[in-house]
Amino acid sequence: MKKWIAVILSLCMLLGMTACGTEKTENIPMPEDKSKIEEPAANVEITPVTEGNSEKSGDSEEPEDSSAEQLDSNILIAYFTWAENTQVENPVEVDVDATTSASVLLPGNTAKMAGWIQQKVGGDLFSIVVSEPYSSDYDECLDRAADEKAANARPELVNHIDNMDDYDVVFLGFPNWWYTAPMAIFSFIEEYGFSGKTVVPFCAHGTGGLASSIEDITAALPDSVEVLEPIGVYRPDIDSAQPVINEWLEGLGFEEREVYIEVENTERKLKMTVNGQEVAITLYDTPAANALYDMLPLDLTFEDFNGIVIILMLGSHQFKA
Repeated sequence: MKKWIAVILSLCMLLGMTACGTEKTENIPMPEDKSKIEEPAANVEITPVTEGNSEKSGDSEEPEDSSAEQLDSNILIAYFTWAENTQVENPVEVDVDATTSASVLLPGNTAKMAGWIQQKVGGDLFSIVVSEPYSSDYDECLDRAADEKAANARPELVNHIDNMDDYDVVFLGFPNWWYTAPMAIFSFIEEYGFSGKTVVPFCAHGTGGLASSIEDITAALPDSVEVLEPIGVYRPDIDSAQPVINEWLEGLGFEEREVYIEVENTERKLKMTVNGQEVAITLYDTPAANALYDMLPLDLTFEDFNGIVIILMLGSHQFKA
């Protein structure tokens, strides 16, 4: 009996994690000789223990989100980067010491900046990607960018945001292409309107700095949009720019992202009956334990085939370990 209890307790976490996946089971071969069963099958019943009621209520409420406040739920960090809008046939041949060439290598300059912004303020990342990739050759890419600027083109985008209304603050990142933002940025702006939002631009640039990019973006936005002070980082300085970006964010009033956790009543008591013998179990607030708790009550059957295969029967589910 003690062996069965030890085995069952050790499998509780496994059962919880297995429950999170699909019901499809792997075919594990059974030993050819099934006649030698070391111990008889163990019948197990697991039920929650609540005050005044030993059964789990069918209409019980789901546990509330323990986060006191979700500070980053209304922030979007959208960015355009050359590295995610081109195809490099031979990345190993790219000269990583030449900043104009290294920009084609993932993650890309503005993507790096976007990642550091997310680390500081939270929010959701979104990469702006065009349907027709740009050349990975620096001169050819700039030639196309010049043509698009002259035509005031709006390149087609391949990915879209379904819940744009959920965001109040939009960080908008881009490289300086011909003294302004890439035309894909204006495709993005026109697709969503941005009415009533706050926009925070950030830019990776060469010797031209921000040029007229901020003025052009501001002119494309509705009058109801507040545009905060942008940041521009010189391409050769990108890899060491995280402290500068953090200082910029703090100057705008974006504090370090924090999540406050209130821990109350996170312990849940269970009663496990193994062939008539009761065992008390405590479940804490972990993903595996929560998955197991959601499946209660359980009726299980354990069988030991020469110590090789243990079969867990759960209603119409079958798990094998």
